[in-house]
Amino acid sequence: MADQKDQSESVIFRQYFDRSSCTYTYLLGCPKTKECLLIDPVLELVDRDLKCVQELGLTLKYVLNTHCHADHITGSGTIKTKLNEVKSGIGAYDDVKADLKLKQGDKVECGSVSLN
Repeated sequence: MADQKDQSESVIFRQYFDRSSCTYTYLLGCPKTKECLLIDPVLELVDRDLKCVQELGLTLKYVLNTHCHADHITGSGTIKTKLNEVKSGIGAYDDVKADLKLKQGDKVECGSVSLN
């Protein structure tokens, strides 16, 4: 039972859904450092996402996109204009502007949360 408690406290996780574009947005955060990242934010829901980050007492470090989206416009650019310190990321093979151009095997670390 202790293992389950330890695992549940190792990451802050929220899943959000946009009915208009059928897009899932994910928030992952470190409970120790209070850093977090958003995956696939939707432009029209940036305020919702930033409000959730604030309500959880987190600091947004990254906004990542899994790929170029045909179903919605990413909220990454808008988030970066509101929070200059946030870095954006996307796959290296997508021909779009981002701070991080990620390739297979690259690591994105956000406190104790590590994606690769």
